[in-house]
Order: sequence, then C-alpha cells, then structure tokens
Amino acid sequence: MLKLYKPSLNELSFRQELLSDEATMAYNHAYGGCIDFPKEKWESWQSKWLESNNKKYFYRYLYDTERKSFVGELAYHYDEEMERFLCDVIVHARYRGQGFGREGLQLLCAAAKENGLSSLYDNIALDNPSLELFLRCGFEEERRNEEFVLLCKRL
Repeated sequence: MLKLYKPSLNELSFRQELLSDEATMAYNHAYGGCIDFPKEKWESWQSKWLESNNKKYFYRYLYDTERKSFVGELAYHYDEEMERFLCDVIVHARYRGQGFGREGLQLLCAAAKENGLSSLYDNIALDNPSLELFLRCGFEEERRNEEFVLLCKRL
C-alpha cells in the first residue's frame, strides 16, 4: 500500500538521492539529467515547498508501507509563465515497473482535488516513457511541439 508522506528536513536526503541518481533521472536528459540538491539548499527549499501556507506548492514522498521505504516523490506547483498547476512524479529507478507511478499519480490527483484544484498539467518530453502512464491515468493531450507534450487532467 502506498501513501503520501510529508518529509522532515533530514529526510530530504531521499530527494537528494533521487535527483542525483543517473538511472532515475534518465527521463530528464532533455533538460539536463541529474539535478543538484546540496544540503545547504534543503532549509530554504523546505520552507517554500513544505512549511509555507502558499497553496501554489505541494510536495510529498511516495511511501510504500509494505517495504517501509520511500519509493518516489510527487509534487505540483503553480507555474506563473504557463498559468497552470504543473505536476511532477518521480519513482526511483529501482522501483519502476511495479505500478508505483500509476498509483502515485492517482494519489497526487486526489490530493490536488482535495486542495481545491480543478485541473493538473504536465509537460513531458516526447521521448519520456511516462507519457503513456499519464495518458492511461486520464490525462489528455492539450498541445504538442517538437520538444514536449502538454497534458491535462480535469479533476
């Protein structure tokens, strides 16, 4: 069983591990691959994403109660330029192919709806295998260009 988990400051080490793992971040090659998340950034990041009352940011770990471990992260934020809430789902490479992405995306959509959102979007690179996952979970293609597909799910 999976559940959403709000991490503490010290638990952000899992996020650091996710973002620095080449296999996990291979989907992000079009945007630079791995992402640096050094410990000195954790406190300000936590303040913005986890402790603020700003409804424009939501972040949780995906926790597997059977394994008693974090398997990924889920988030959404309001993108000022696109004027939409964009979501983010990352499942650690060692846990892929086990349904965690699908269930995590469903949990994220339920949380967004509970938080008053009427839709969620994601812009996914054309060669990202998660494109099919989002489509199977009810997201619909809104537009496409030579770099990415913008998907939307009405909640």
